Amino acid sequence: MDALLLLDNVAYARLDDDYVVAMEKLKTYNSDLAKWVEENSPQHWAMSKFAKKRWDKMTTNLAESFNAWLKEEQNWKAAIGPKTEEKLLENIIKSGSLPVYPYVGGVFKVFNMKVYVDMNLREHTCTCKAWQMAGIPCEHACAAIRQMKQDVYEYVDSYFKLPMQELIYSGHFNSIPNHNMPIVDTDGCVRDAQGRLYPSLKPPCSKRPLGRPRHRRIESQFSSKRLIFCS
Repeated sequence: MDALLLLDNVAYARLDDDYVVAMEKLKTYNSDLAKWVEENSPQHWAMSKFAKKRWDKMTTNLAESFNAWLKEEQNWKAAIGPKTEEKLLENIIKSGSLPVYPYVGGVFKVFNMKVYVDMNLREHTCTCKAWQMAGIPCEHACAAIRQMKQDVYEYVDSYFKLPMQELIYSGHFNSIPNHNMPIVDTDGCVRDAQGRLYPSLKPPCSKRPLGRPRHRRIESQFSSKRLIFCS
């Protein structure tokens, strides 16, 4: 089993029980690695140990066309964006068969067929951590909201809604002045507006590595691999 996959299971476990199971598997694989995890403040990077709101997913893929995305969002007419609505509808469908047990103060206990989770409608929190991380009501929250005959869309965090998005993009960015920026002169030297000479940068000397060049891109750690078993 891959050590990186075991470490990912520890880091991205949302329930404390799942964290304990992932840590036990890591200890079985390598006790020194498990000790390193315990000694390096998991409360700062493990989902189940993080006390406050944090990101759900991050991406650094800059290859997507911004203009294509902008054209799609120009047709945004609903209260929330289409991708956010797609995730919300998925959680609503999952909430259909979940039993809900109401308590006082907007607190509910929901059974997800494995364990009970506590969900607070007033504070927009759930012990599964999905609501706090994504800002979208999880399936447990959707089950409780629907039982209360309330609108699930009202419980989506405000920064996903159209008024907040319009406010975010209502301003503009000032351009960076470049009147004193060094430029490459006709003789190939780099000078600024006052004529001061700067050393020109040359491309680094690099040697082609041995063997055939890499054609396969480096995959993200979030991408899952499908196992194929031969009979």
